[in-house]
Amino acid sequence: MIMSKVKLAFKYQCPPGRRGRNLKPGEIGNFYPLIPVRFYYNGRPTPYIEALLDSGCDGIFLEPELFASLNLPNKGEMDADGIDGSCPTRMTEVGLIIGRGKAREYDFGIVDAAVPINKNDVPVLIGRHPVFDEYQIIFEEYKGKFKLIPKEIAK
Repeated sequence: MIMSKVKLAFKYQCPPGRRGRNLKPGEIGNFYPLIPVRFYYNGRPTPYIEALLDSGCDGIFLEPELFASLNLPNKGEMDADGIDGSCPTRMTEVGLIIGRGKAREYDFGIVDAAVPINKNDVPVLIGRHPVFDEYQIIFEEYKGKFKLIPKEIAK
């Protein structure tokens, strides 16, 4: 079911693997725009996952474990270019919900996604398509916050 879009705001977060290490919010590289998401396919949802909202990424990148656990379809392979160079990826499709809580989330429906084949250290990335197509994104690094404003409201 597709819900109406709402404004969303989140604080920058420390990645789960670095939590509990006495990191300070102002230190470079400690806190990132992590957004709660859920994925689903054929009625099988994931729990909430903290994904990196990445303006430098074209689309959705999933961890190989998600591809396997949701039994996602393999729609072919291609090379994806990134900061580390080219990476072979498996193309797939998956349902995407951003936000947390029924009144504070938006279901994009089924979207295209890529899964790195040889790299297991790539986090879940939420790139420009489809999220940046539907929301104005405001990164307020100095405040440690970011906002997503539906394009219909942002006009």
